[in-house]
Amino acid sequence: MAQMTKSMPVHPTLKDNEWVLYPYNHWVQKWDTMFLMILIYYAFAIPYIIGVSGGYHMLHQMGWLVVNFVINALYIIDTFMQFFRAYHDDEGMLVYELKKIARNYGCSGQFILNLLSCFPSQGLIYGMDRMVFGTETDVTDGSFIFYTLIDMTKLLRLTRVKSLAKSSTVHNFWEKQSIPNTMLAVFVGKMMLFCHWLACIWSFVAFVQARSYNFTDEGVPPTWISAWYKSSYTPGSIDPIGWGNDVDRYVLSLFWAIQSVTSIGYGNISPVSRAEFFIANVLMLVSGVFWAYAIGNIINILQHVNSSEEVYKKRMDSANVFINSFAPTDPNGGADYREGDSVTFAPTDSSRDPAYGVGDSDMLALRIRRFLTAQYNKTSRQHPNCDFNSKKLEEIFPVIEHFSPELRRFSSLHLHRGALETIPYLSSKYLSPSEQSEVAFKCVYLEFARGDTFYSHDIYGKGIMVMKTGFCTASRKSKPGQQRWYTRRKPIGINDVLVESDFIQRFEQRRLLFYSYSLVLYIPRSVILEVLEKRPDIWKDCARWRYLQACLLKRAREKRELP
Repeated sequence: MAQMTKSMPVHPTLKDNEWVLYPYNHWVQKWDTMFLMILIYYAFAIPYIIGVSGGYHMLHQMGWLVVNFVINALYIIDTFMQFFRAYHDDEGMLVYELKKIARNYGCSGQFILNLLSCFPSQGLIYGMDRMVFGTETDVTDGSFIFYTLIDMTKLLRLTRVKSLAKSSTVHNFWEKQSIPNTMLAVFVGKMMLFCHWLACIWSFVAFVQARSYNFTDEGVPPTWISAWYKSSYTPGSIDPIGWGNDVDRYVLSLFWAIQSVTSIGYGNISPVSRAEFFIANVLMLVSGVFWAYAIGNIINILQHVNSSEEVYKKRMDSANVFINSFAPTDPNGGADYREGDSVTFAPTDSSRDPAYGVGDSDMLALRIRRFLTAQYNKTSRQHPNCDFNSKKLEEIFPVIEHFSPELRRFSSLHLHRGALETIPYLSSKYLSPSEQSEVAFKCVYLEFARGDTFYSHDIYGKGIMVMKTGFCTASRKSKPGQQRWYTRRKPIGINDVLVESDFIQRFEQRRLLFYSYSLVLYIPRSVILEVLEKRPDIWKDCARWRYLQACLLKRAREKRELP
């Protein structure tokens, strides 16, 4: 049998398949996450080394040199790992044949760019510093500028940031965040990077002209740094003069960059030479374009942040127009309620149904406004831009319509599983996750304002209610003084829903009175009966005893009412 297996032909595309690195492999995603962090580090570090510090810390502190050597080694490993990385083509198909991967990688030109970015420029600069310049002297040779510019090739890999972000574990974390938060984070990151690069370029302009970091020495051409030092330097303040004073030099350059981007312009830092004027013009034009882009991003973020508030304002305006169309309340009939009055909604008169607002337009207007306000305050934090009220899940979250049928069911299960577990015959003790998901997808959301009463749904009939937010009391019309409180995650009607509607008389029906804005998950009786019809064992083991309990309680109530 083993010989037959060995002699069986293997498809060419599956040959050497064990060497392929698939994009959804856990370790590949962790590698991409690490490399993404390296690229972000280099996006800030390389411009700083070239434009501001001149490699001072790398040449004088062995730790920074070791870090750069390790990262360069990782660059080399990643360069050749790409020959084994499966990828998705333009049609979304996964290409995992090694020959096709190598051909695509080599012909795209990405291999040459990655190879150039592996150039050991740090080692060459370190050797030049030890053999040519000397560790205590300033870097003035033109070859230093040449080798540091070669180091810029490492930034060529920034073109992979977007693809790395999608294939790394960062993408999974990013998708969990809200859109305003992600937009704000991306905007702040871009703003920081742009100002950082602008500051490094502006500092590098002064160095290229002076060929030294001692800008105030005799014979050194004048620069914007030397002009600032002579006009604005104060002892004890920042000092940008000297190779080792890179942090002060960076702060001064960043101050100019932020001025240029935000169009503030204090005027204490200004170009001096012809080259500085030309470069400053270009940088300020670019800054103006970026500032316009920044303003657009800020407006877009604020629109997303305040979207639920805007919806609330529009609804309130529409409600006010609607309320103004009411017929005025008869001054001789009913109570005259005002917006500032405190209203007690608990019923004290059991002889009438507490349908507050039926005969009083002012009272009804107050309840409408308070309902919309409570709806906004309670739901906007957890479910922004969602409109509840006798709606199914796909009507509240329209994005579910774009899911596959299986994803729809299981998404609804994870939303409603906690509520289903409170109902014995719908819990995971009897139903599988697939069966629970079918029930969860057919559930309905209901909203109630303070003072609302409820018997059964006009469309869905009887059902089980599970409180998501708010609280209410339940009582029988025949015994209004006997009330039971229901709060969050307490099911209502798990026994009565099994009994036929005509079995319980009107005066015995449960009446719910809501004392605050309440969001309720409603499971229609038809859905429950459908489950029991498919699974008679659940009726035999659990549901029939609940049915019997409801019948016995009804019989007990009837006996108590007999003279």
